[in-house]
Amino acid sequence: MPSNIILLSFLGIAEHRAIVAEVMGEAFDRVDLPSKLDFNLGQILGNEYRDKLRSQAQTAPAVELVQSIQNSFPILGSLFQAGAFFRQFALPLLYLGALSERLSDVSAKPSQAERVRIEMAITVLFMDVPPYISGLIFGTCEHILKLFPDHVMKEAEMVATRGPLDPSIPLSAQMSEDGFATIVQAITAYHADLPPQAKHTMPRLLDMAEANALSLRPGPNVLSIVYDQFCDDYAVPLWKSLIETLIKHAESMELPFDHKAFSRDLIGRSIEQPRGNTNEAIKLLRGLIALSNVHLDTEAFVQRADKQLAKARELEAQITGLGANLTASAMQKIASLAQAGSAEIMANRDWFKTELDSFMPLIRGWQRFYEEWDRLLRKGPAGSNKQPAALSVVEKRPVAVAAVVGPAIDELQARVSELQDALKVKDAEASDMRSELFSLRTFKENLALPVHRPDPLAVSLDLMRRIAVRDSITPTDVLLFIEVIADGRVVVLDSAWKSAKESVAFQQTGRMLDVINTMVFPYYESLMAGNPDATAKMILGNAYSANESETVSSHRRLRGLREFEYQGKTHFFERHLKAGNGHGLEGMRIHFDIIDTKVVIAYAGPHLECSTSN
Repeated sequence: MPSNIILLSFLGIAEHRAIVAEVMGEAFDRVDLPSKLDFNLGQILGNEYRDKLRSQAQTAPAVELVQSIQNSFPILGSLFQAGAFFRQFALPLLYLGALSERLSDVSAKPSQAERVRIEMAITVLFMDVPPYISGLIFGTCEHILKLFPDHVMKEAEMVATRGPLDPSIPLSAQMSEDGFATIVQAITAYHADLPPQAKHTMPRLLDMAEANALSLRPGPNVLSIVYDQFCDDYAVPLWKSLIETLIKHAESMELPFDHKAFSRDLIGRSIEQPRGNTNEAIKLLRGLIALSNVHLDTEAFVQRADKQLAKARELEAQITGLGANLTASAMQKIASLAQAGSAEIMANRDWFKTELDSFMPLIRGWQRFYEEWDRLLRKGPAGSNKQPAALSVVEKRPVAVAAVVGPAIDELQARVSELQDALKVKDAEASDMRSELFSLRTFKENLALPVHRPDPLAVSLDLMRRIAVRDSITPTDVLLFIEVIADGRVVVLDSAWKSAKESVAFQQTGRMLDVINTMVFPYYESLMAGNPDATAKMILGNAYSANESETVSSHRRLRGLREFEYQGKTHFFERHLKAGNGHGLEGMRIHFDIIDTKVVIAYAGPHLECSTSN
């Protein structure tokens, strides 16, 4: 069977589909075109580049996507500026651009097998874009044009009939205004008739808003409508359901629940649409929706909880069954099961706290969204929008008659631009000075810290007893005990005593003792034996971090919070232990370093501020 008939059948030409279906039988309907396309693109472009293009189509701002597609097909640029860009078409067009570039590479002529893969890929990709766009590419891209016989393109009705077109010139410059408007409207109608592609797809209105923003014709309140639709139909119901589920599990484990962080009013606050260019607002809203689609999944949490709590529930059922007949042997069995259940409950508590932490990116994401949205509202209309003017596809705009004052306006705009640049430089200098002042103040405060080390007499038998049974011990008790038993290898700075004393309300002192003890003895001894830190770290596991993030290390104020004086020098104590989960006091951190074979503990208190702190 001729290959062009097979290609035409996949393009939807009825008479040819019938011929191929007759030969292939039932197997024809089982052809998985998306999987075959994905595999062929991986073979042609490489899996890494294919996946990079897919990620770009999903996450890159619309302006960047338009520029990438225009680099491959300049003729499409005016269509996008006129509002005919839709993200659903971005990935096929990025793939087609990459395939066109592959075909144009004369140094790597495709083999016969590669040529078949490329033909199949291009054919299927053209099914995912409007016929006018596929026709423009088919009719103007010579590298793609050479792959297919002339009669294939004519039968598929994919070649523009208005005469030869220049692929390097925007389409609007090669057609009448009415003809160009017809194409834009046809592409828009084609997109409107397409079904949603995913379970949690972006609202259709957001795609329309993005298209309008690219053409500099944002509709009134369209983003507010998109936001309200997303909140009412998806985000608010799921958020309320998630909170109810989390509260239920917290109560079952007898754990406190942070109602402030998991506020019922977090999601769904009323917003207004910023005036002016809405590209930045659309990017912000799209990012919020994508974040929510990933994290706002009550059903997934319930499934994880059912799996995690299965053993505890099984133990509970066994105890309940034995309780119906309290014989001596049953009571002994209940005691054994209760001990196992207690250990399981403690493990489940740690798991639940980790689960709560996993929702913090969602909470911070919504909080930042409102902050950034408010910033856009205060910013108002953009004063120096450098995007090209919109192409009118409905009516002609009157030509301005201000030619005389044009040069004066240009001079004023240039002067404004110079003043804005100078202001940015001054703002940067002021920011650096404020950061430097904060670092100096922090250093001064550390120098002036009063001594908070307990009296040696405090190391009493009572403390040893309380340490042994983990009864009513405080962070200060832990430091004092470790300092005494470490036989000179530990130095606790005044700043650590001060922060520990101020953290008297910390509840997980048993874990604090465990992680410091492991650090001071097995971990330290592994390092002294010559093992690298990466090997020694295995002893502490997730309780230890060797470094702070690059954001913290390079930020003067955040770095200053972790700098303390030892032996007359300022040290950056970025090594730290995690004694608790969460933020603030519940997420206690112990910052230390090993200096001249000494374990120097500089801080033992609430989780210090970092780049993700609110």
